[in-house]
Order: sequence, then structure tokens, then C-alpha cells
Amino acid sequence: MRYLKILVAVCFIMSMVVMPAIAKTITLWYPAGKITAGAAHFADETLFDGFTDCKVELVGGDYDTMQQKIFTAMAAGGGDVPDILFIDRSWLPGILKEGALALVPDEDAAQWLAAVAPEIVELSDYGNGKMYGYPQYGIDVYGLTWNKDHFTEAGLDPDVAPATWAEFTYYSLKLRQVDAAGDITRVGYAIRHLGHPHGVVHKFLWALWGAGAYLISDPKALTGGTVGFNNEGGAAALRLVYDMIYVDKSTSLNFPDPRAALLQGIASMQISETISIKARQPTEAPDLNWGVALAPVRGVEGTPAANLNSWMYSVPVMSENQELAWKAIKWLNSADKDCELCERFGSTPRYIVNWAKEPFATDPYCVGLREMLPYGRAYPNNLGLNGIMEAVGAAIQAVWHGEAEVGPALAEAEILANKAIRDAMK
Repeated sequence: MRYLKILVAVCFIMSMVVMPAIAKTITLWYPAGKITAGAAHFADETLFDGFTDCKVELVGGDYDTMQQKIFTAMAAGGGDVPDILFIDRSWLPGILKEGALALVPDEDAAQWLAAVAPEIVELSDYGNGKMYGYPQYGIDVYGLTWNKDHFTEAGLDPDVAPATWAEFTYYSLKLRQVDAAGDITRVGYAIRHLGHPHGVVHKFLWALWGAGAYLISDPKALTGGTVGFNNEGGAAALRLVYDMIYVDKSTSLNFPDPRAALLQGIASMQISETISIKARQPTEAPDLNWGVALAPVRGVEGTPAANLNSWMYSVPVMSENQELAWKAIKWLNSADKDCELCERFGSTPRYIVNWAKEPFATDPYCVGLREMLPYGRAYPNNLGLNGIMEAVGAAIQAVWHGEAEVGPALAEAEILANKAIRDAMK
């Protein structure tokens, strides 16, 4: 019996030696599908294989409902709260308003801000070096992308984008195609007019800003300020696209997401995240000959404005594994991984040192993007941004779908948006 006990003890000790410890698992929520090119790497199940501190479970969700799912999980608490959130930066103030996001550790934030390009600092710093997340590689610079072959067919210079609204509407009409029944088979310009209000606003800001309107008076402040879109500029921007739908009929409400429409060859121009076309074109439209440029301005004296946005890696304060979550985020967003993933997915880096490397230093898309970045504007930091975006997005959709006149729609949006700003101060 004594020998049996010794044998059992030896076997137990050996099992403890040879059996690997079961790694802790943390969860990361991200938007599945093609809503953002930046989420493409989450399809790679080996993405976190080199990270040895824990396992990272990737959980995909629907973009249009993900924000509400996050709030629901936080209200429920407990194990329903993910450890890492991959969220649109325009969502961040709304979640921050609820006090629901943890700060990046001070030392890590300082290292990041000292190493990345100026536009990444702009997207990262929420005041005095405070960070609530890391912007992902492949920064979303919104610009005009077009089908060069369509331009050639229409007698337009394939290498020159329309620079003003007048040229833009002229090009759009020239590029449109209709069938024998008069139905549009190819739009000159594809629009985002359905879905989550944020997504609609993202792809409309080029016109709003180009007309001299704005979302909020002090975009850097977390609280206070007033909106500035219920004015002549905001009305002109809404009417620009409204007329393209109902007067010129060079665009339509019957076409898919503008990025998909361009890639499918049923749209000649679209304005959204240029990185989406860069990332998707090689597999979805390998024969597409396309160009990229800043969105058109209202008149020849206008200053271009590019929507500067990103998806963010953030950690909820209710995560039970904050330290591990930040470690995993920091590892995935290191300079080496930045270079590796950008090269693999044909994207653009964040670290200054990586911009000087190939292929980024000479790649035509990267070179063009660097020329656009000085015109980039980040979303306001205001804690009421979620309400502002929802109000503006609802107004855009109501006007374009013929459910409201421009004036009343903007007036209602102004009331709701200013209320969101006041509520965020409470």
C-alpha cells in the first residue's frame, strides 16, 4: 500500500510537469463582415498566436447593432462584458459618457504618442496625453475613389478627379447609365443612405464640412459647445445629394453600400474610407483600375476636408481582466506587428518608423494618402457625440428618402443634438 501511495504521488507530480497550464481566455468583440477593412485580420484564427499571456477569443457582431449590444452587456454586468472592444472612434465619446472605458496605462500612452505619426496622435490623445484606446492601422481617411475605365468611356480624364461640386455633379451625370426602360443600371456616384446613423454621417461629412458647416463649435472639448449644421452650408450640402437623387438622377436609393457598388462596377464614384477599397479591391475586383483623391469642394476657393477616423482597441472598466486586455492590445499594436499586418493586408502604418519602410514609402496609394492627411479632421471628442451623430444621420436619411424637407429636418436635428450636448454635461 505504501508503494502504491508513492506511485500515485509520483504520477501526480509528473502529470503536473507534463500537462501544460490551461491559459486564461479573454474576449474581444469586433464588427464582422465587410463594414470595415480594418477588421479583416480577425478572420485569421492565428492572429494572437504569438501572444502567450492568455488566449484571445474573437467574437464577431453586427455593425448596426453592436453599439447597443455593448451598452446592454455593460448594464447586465458580470461575464457579459467583453475584455476588449474594437469600436468605431465615433462611438467612443458615447461610451465614455457612461464612464465605461478604462484609460490606457500612462507609461504605455506616452510611449505610443511619442512613436506614431501626427494624425494618429490626433486620434489617440483625449487631452494631456490621456488615451482610451489605440487607433488601428489603416487609418480611415475619407476620399473620393473612382473607376478610371468608366471615366475614359465617358470621355473624362481618367487621372483627374472632379475638384468642385459643379464638376462632381457633371461627372456623375455623364457616368450614369440607364437601360431601355430608363432605369439606372450604373450610378455616377453611390451613396450611403441606410443603416446605422453614424455610418450615414461618416460618408456625408465631406459635403457638410466642404460647405462650411460643422458638427460642434469646439471639437476638442469633452463637454459644452453648440452644433453648426442648421445653416445655409448644411442645407446646401443636403440639397446637393438630394438633387443628384431626384433632379439629375445620377444616383439612386436602390444600390448597395457605396464601396460594394464601386467594386461591383455598378458605381463610377464613391466617397468613403479609401482604405476599404485598397484592402478589398485585390480580391473583390482585381481588374478594377481606380484612383483616389480628396472629395470635391463647394467652389474653387474652397478648402478640402477629409474625414479622419479610425477603429479603436479599448478596454471596458467592467472587464475582469484589464491588465491582460491591455497587454494583448499593446502586443498587437507594437511597431513590429504594425509593419507585419499592414504589409500583409495592404494597409497603412501608424508608427513613424514604419512609414519610412517599403512598401509604404513608395506605394502610390500610401504616397497619395500622405498628401491627403493634412486636410484630415478627427471626430469631435464631445461626450454628446453619439446623440449628435444620430440626429444628423436621421435628418440626412429623412431628406434623401423624401420624408422631410431640408429646413425642418435640420431644425429638428439641431434641437436633438444640442440636447445631447447638454445632457452630456450632467
